[in-house]
Amino acid sequence: MDKRTDPVEIIARVGGLTPCSDHERALGTWVYLASKAGWQVAEADGFTASPGRGEIGAVDIEGIRYAIRLGPRVRRLLYEVVDGHMAKRDILATAAWAEPLVTKHSAQGWHTAESGRPD
Repeated sequence: MDKRTDPVEIIARVGGLTPCSDHERALGTWVYLASKAGWQVAEADGFTASPGRGEIGAVDIEGIRYAIRLGPRVRRLLYEVVDGHMAKRDILATAAWAEPLVTKHSAQGWHTAESGRPD
């Protein structure tokens, strides 16, 4: 079995409480982390990102294509003053992560992105 961290488990913490506006930096950070984990990563050709759906790009990793998404994904501890006292609470901060694009070649027998139904 492959000992590398699976690409879907790689999370790039790329921002704080507000949405990250530098999509190129977020994508580059995720690609760097995946490469560091030992994967051969190439930016995908012919993919149109949809920032409204949280997509900032796509990559091909050793025969499988992944959409790179950006949004609130990782926990952070926020310290704030409430009623004159320091308080802390957990919040979600911005991160980039990968989701596989399921096709008949990458996941035989599962729903395909092209048809929406099983092969």
